[in-house]
Amino acid sequence: MAAPDTQLFKSLLSSSQNISILLPGSPDYDTVASALSLKISLAAFGKNVTVACPDPMIVEFNRLVGVDAVVNSFGGRNLIISFPGQTENVDKVSYNLEHGELQLVISPKTSAPDLDPRRLKFVSSGAGFDLLILIGVNKLDDLGVFYTTAKDALSTSKIVSLTRSLPAQNYTTNQLFDPQASSLSEITTFLLESIGLPVNTDSASNLLSGLESATDHFRSDFVQVSTFEAATVLMRRGARRHDIFSPENLPPGAIPSSPVSPAPTPAQTETPTPPSSQTGYGTDSQPPSEEAAAPADNPSPDWYEPKIYQGSMLP
Repeated sequence: MAAPDTQLFKSLLSSSQNISILLPGSPDYDTVASALSLKISLAAFGKNVTVACPDPMIVEFNRLVGVDAVVNSFGGRNLIISFPGQTENVDKVSYNLEHGELQLVISPKTSAPDLDPRRLKFVSSGAGFDLLILIGVNKLDDLGVFYTTAKDALSTSKIVSLTRSLPAQNYTTNQLFDPQASSLSEITTFLLESIGLPVNTDSASNLLSGLESATDHFRSDFVQVSTFEAATVLMRRGARRHDIFSPENLPPGAIPSSPVSPAPTPAQTETPTPPSSQTGYGTDSQPPSEEAAAPADNPSPDWYEPKIYQGSMLP
């Protein structure tokens, strides 16, 4: 693995306290695992870190530690409430504090119609972050709604990109990438080790899980020596492997099975009596033919006599 230069990232990190990690829309498992591991390590290092994704997390990501902390809004500490198409109807805005609860009061003009609360938009401002880390973002359009709601922050904040290959859009000069790496989890493992960030069991477990997912449990063509070296580092850091899927791990009744037929009763095992000529057989009510009804011929009398072999070879 051609190790990327991490000294600039280390310098930016030392001068930043509030950090936001941004994910692209519809991220894969490896990308989310890398982001959450980096967040855990940076938080253990004393940084204020948030992870934001324009799309909600899917069920597959529930195995990752800290996935419940991923938010779907990007911004700083300021909350902006906008009234698209209703601004001209607003007369004044005030607030009340009742029992420790903040209440905003938006009063419409006397001649204006009532405000429609369904059209209100709540957006966090982009101010308040010292550093933005974009993981798996090839171009800023990949950020989806974040790109439109936080253009100012993306254009004025310090940005570090973490990708497997060189991003298609040169949106920052602080780029960490390695085309020879098997996954983002492998690059993140190298990054944490090279700058000396703490890696605890949760962070290591996420990275190992992302590494296994991206490499199809180390069967991918991208697997190389550095991949196993990263796995070794993570295992030594206390990484826990997720259980590989097996039908035996599922609860009883999770897999449908054919119903078991009850054992036949003695009455069912008896040979059925052929139908009589009165009732017929099935839809055929004809009596059995004379040939079928006739008893078998009696054997010849010599059948019951002892058998004596005669031949020329006997004395």
